Amino acid sequence: MNDFIHEDGQGGFFDEQGKEVSIIQMEIDDEAYPLQNVTNFDDYTELKPPEGKATPIVEDKDEESSDEDVVMKSVKNYRSYKAFEKEHFFYLITEKGMSVRAAALQLQINPSTAQNWAKKDREDPQDIIARKKGSGRPERPPKFNEEHQRFLVSLIDKNASIVLDEMMDSLTAQFADFFKEAHFHSVERNSPEKIEERYQWVKLYMETDLDYKSNCIFIDESAFHINLKRNFAWSRKGTRAIVKVPKTRAKTTTILGAISPYGVVNIQVRRPKAPASSKRRKIDGTTGKATVANSKGGTVTGHYFNFIAKTIDILDKHPQFKGHYLVMDNAPIHTNVDIRRYVESRGYGCVYLPPYSPELNPIEQFWSVVKSKLKRVKLLVDEDLTARIGDATNQVLYSVLEGFARYSDNKFAVCLNRETL
Repeated sequence: MNDFIHEDGQGGFFDEQGKEVSIIQMEIDDEAYPLQNVTNFDDYTELKPPEGKATPIVEDKDEESSDEDVVMKSVKNYRSYKAFEKEHFFYLITEKGMSVRAAALQLQINPSTAQNWAKKDREDPQDIIARKKGSGRPERPPKFNEEHQRFLVSLIDKNASIVLDEMMDSLTAQFADFFKEAHFHSVERNSPEKIEERYQWVKLYMETDLDYKSNCIFIDESAFHINLKRNFAWSRKGTRAIVKVPKTRAKTTTILGAISPYGVVNIQVRRPKAPASSKRRKIDGTTGKATVANSKGGTVTGHYFNFIAKTIDILDKHPQFKGHYLVMDNAPIHTNVDIRRYVESRGYGCVYLPPYSPELNPIEQFWSVVKSKLKRVKLLVDEDLTARIGDATNQVLYSVLEGFARYSDNKFAVCLNRETL
């Protein structure tokens, strides 16, 4: 005999024994809330550029020095030392009282080269460092170091036509906090209440097995249009850089996305909501009643629900994603009770981020990189925006996606220290 289920008037459903029952009221309606595929995990895995191998860095040659400063490992195996490295080396010796060996070890300078520098300094202190005027202070080594140089050389080896923006995107994704860009935040974002909410959120999930770098899928939507332009342009010296744009405002296209450190999972474009349809795909446990919150001109809960369902279908095909957490912000279209119920009924976790916390969602950085790629090349006559978005998303490397996850994961410590984001 079937159990009777009643509603308590507050959205809760209970059986005859008073136990709460999970009822999913929404249905997957592909006709009323259409989505078009842009790319998915299988396409991304097949089309993404190869990661390439790290370029080995060789040891040891002193830049702009005499041949006596060169310690050859082999015919083609040497490293160049720059003036600022010499300055830092002698700073540690003279100001910090370090021995030659200790300073060399700390700065990863070849011991023989360090001893050679020290010997020359004793013989002629004025000649050892050919310092350029205005080149900085020895006590403040530059942020751009050997590791950054190796990373950029590796990028160029893999893609000789890479532009500066792409280098900066990759560099800042790989090395968090290397380069800071101005951002405009609302006052509410870092109010004491929001800081406390982030603290409590991180504290809660630190007690679970949630791990941004291994078991999370990051979801959000973003707006694109064909008139996206770069913020910088070339011009003759002394003249303003001007880029002409169409007079009419371009129609905005909403893209829904799901990414992970293992790759791009699902990217789809929202198509206009169709008139009411009777063709709906039922889900287990549904009542056949749709409760859809509308958002004029943007994504509605029905579109988002369909996207979540299709994303989980993709995850189910790949065992490495089993039981992952779906991480999303707390926008109204995301927090419909049916979305959590549906996600959990499919065997996945549903995690809502605290308000005003975009740094905790790695997909925010992903959208920035994709838009940056789109801004660089003008749309051709026979191209469409959706295809270009697909090309851009498929160009984002695994290592960059891992960098996004690592960056957001590092923000957990900021939240636990009750610092601003």
